[in-house]
Amino acid sequence: MAGPTSSTENVKLGVCTVLFNAEDLGFTKGGVEVEVTTDTHEVTVDQFGDTPIDELVTGRKVTVKVPLAETTLDNLVRIMPGATLIVDGTDPKKRQVVVDTGVSISLLSIAKKLVLRPKGTTGEEDFTIFKAMTAGAISFAYQSDTERVFNVSFKGYADATGKLFALGDTTAAA
Repeated sequence: MAGPTSSTENVKLGVCTVLFNAEDLGFTKGGVEVEVTTDTHEVTVDQFGDTPIDELVTGRKVTVKVPLAETTLDNLVRIMPGATLIVDGTDPKKRQVVVDTGVSISLLSIAKKLVLRPKGTTGEEDFTIFKAMTAGAISFAYQSDTERVFNVSFKGYADATGKLFALGDTTAAA
């Protein structure tokens, strides 16, 4: 049964814009997915056997799966640690992305703000990961009957204050 503050206006549907370091990563294909998991430790004592007497949160993780339909060189450089965009000095239309091994790159050191903004909103419903990065694992296919899509997974990292993510308008203050 619905509660006294229930409203059909609270039921949301729709797609989002993906902003990484305030840059729009473009169209997506197949829906953006967010997963938040929480790890816990059940506290037990001998006297009660395996029956937990408490449970403590030991960590929380957030990941976002983004199927990028705009498989551009610019997007590849944005999401691939160790990637460099090379533009030909005599013909700027000639461009390539060179990707190195990425060994020893700290993902936290290059992490940026990731914002998922539902279409038709202006920030009041944003899902924001304060420090997010992708390890650069992508998959895509060349097929005649479907769009080429960069399937990218972003992982959130806690900032120096312990903040991981927020939902809503991040300019709101207490």
